[in-house]
Amino acid sequence: MKDPSMYYCPEHNGLAITADYEDTVRFTGVSDESIIKFVNGIITHHPELAASFKETPKVGKKTTGNKKPQSKTESIN
Repeated sequence: MKDPSMYYCPEHNGLAITADYEDTVRFTGVSDESIIKFVNGIITHHPELAASFKETPKVGKKTTGNKKPQSKTESIN
């Protein structure tokens, strides 16, 4: 595969490697915890990779708290 991407596939409970989502190699039975251990091992042995990751905040549920409530008053001419 040329320039494949890799991701955890919860539908197949495993690791998926694909270049174009048509041709995919799946390793079933690989838990997401195993993938986390794998990534941690890579970062431990290659600290330059750890520096290249940006820490992103965890995103919760989207709320509409920033929206202003619509006024139910009518204008009188």
